[in-house]
Amino acid sequence: TFYSKFPYIRFVTSDEARVLATGGSTVSAGMQLTDEVFYSTAATIGFAVNKTEPLPDDQLLKELKNVVLPRINNDSLELVYMMIRGAASPDGPYENNKRLGEKRAMWLFDFIRQQLRFPVNEKIFRLASEAEDYHALCYLMEQASDKDYAYVKGLCDTHLPAGNIAMLKTALQKAQGGQLWKRLNAVYFFHLRAARVILYFKKYEAEYIDMEEAAPAVVVETPKEELPVVQEIPTIEVEPQPEPEIGWLDRRELLALKTNLLFYGLYLPGYDRWCPIPNVALEYYPKKGHFTFGASFDMPWWQDYDAHKYFQLRNYQVDTRYYFRADKAHNGYQPAFKGFYLSAYAHGGVFGICLDANRGWVGEGIGGGAGFGYVMPVSRNGHWRLDLGLQVGYFRCKYDPYQYENPVDPTYKDGLYYYKWTLDANLFKKRQYRWNWIGPTRVSVTLSYDLLYRRINKKGVSFKAYEANKPYEANKPHEAYEPNKPQGRKEVAYE
Repeated sequence: TFYSKFPYIRFVTSDEARVLATGGSTVSAGMQLTDEVFYSTAATIGFAVNKTEPLPDDQLLKELKNVVLPRINNDSLELVYMMIRGAASPDGPYENNKRLGEKRAMWLFDFIRQQLRFPVNEKIFRLASEAEDYHALCYLMEQASDKDYAYVKGLCDTHLPAGNIAMLKTALQKAQGGQLWKRLNAVYFFHLRAARVILYFKKYEAEYIDMEEAAPAVVVETPKEELPVVQEIPTIEVEPQPEPEIGWLDRRELLALKTNLLFYGLYLPGYDRWCPIPNVALEYYPKKGHFTFGASFDMPWWQDYDAHKYFQLRNYQVDTRYYFRADKAHNGYQPAFKGFYLSAYAHGGVFGICLDANRGWVGEGIGGGAGFGYVMPVSRNGHWRLDLGLQVGYFRCKYDPYQYENPVDPTYKDGLYYYKWTLDANLFKKRQYRWNWIGPTRVSVTLSYDLLYRRINKKGVSFKAYEANKPYEANKPHEAYEPNKPQGRKEVAYE
């Protein structure tokens, strides 16, 4: 009853176990699986892009480690056979995808071998890898009743039997002006970065014993006054199973709140004191693509009337970023936008800065430029991120110097501030001075928190949840592909 909850755990007879334990290549018909049965039955461990270690919060990995394999050790079951298949998605170079598929399969094999109490015979597993798992792609599209399933399946049936992987990939990338490939990448490719396994254990078969022939009958006298015996049935506690995660395509960040930590440690020369700059920024993450959009506001408003010191500024900035790595979807525990990025920005603001009674400036300025940076998650759940960035650009401002008290008649005291102008007052015009700057305009060590998320899968159910819950359905093994037969992909039965 316990193991029936996990379709990737199967049992074989003693005869089958003896064949497998000796490295035999012939298995019974019941152990030959089509691609469809394998994909719907196997335990599937997900991997991030270009990674050979699984996602840290993968629910099926936790299920194997914390529930299934400990129970197998407790029941002293003997592992006699494993089917393991590592795979990668079609995006990226073929040789790198081939390496990823092999590494992922070996990682899963080593993980299971280390978790089991009894030594595992390395001859009893069948390890396969798919550099670019188009078979799984077709299976996923069929299960989702995808409108383009027939078209993609037809391309696979045409090119896969002949081994024309490059031609298949090119055809898919050019289909529908490139839109089909983008949609496949966004919806399905994340599921293809995986390692799948089915475990076979030896079935314990009880021997029948005829008790009448084994021993003579024994007559037992019943006591005259025998109280009824109530046998207490022990309660077997089964450890509750974790709920399958509802989808790898569950949600994706929508809006993040950020602040530049460096600004809070600013020391202004001439002002001779610390002047933290309160600042806040928002970053909007679209549902698709590599670009994000942001806006920020900086507003230090410090003043000391007695010392004639002012540091008052309002700066507004808008920017856009291009992330080199933008995962099409994720599991809610790691951000989709992270790693290196390029940015472009524009900003403008007003300022009033005064260092003492004779040195003050007031004006406005605008600027723009480009930048680069790196974003990394700093929390396990992925809500918090650290952003290291640098901006370089051009800034131009118009300003006027001012001072305390009248510059024309120093003996006249009225406690007011005046522009530094000693000529005819009728000739005075505001913002007569210009200042231009080309170089670094902002250095940031920014802490961000994801405020809002959006759901990616409107139906609320993902392929991962489907794998965990779909009951096993027997299927007739497919025949191996033969060149002389009519073209069409024939799925090779696993042995």
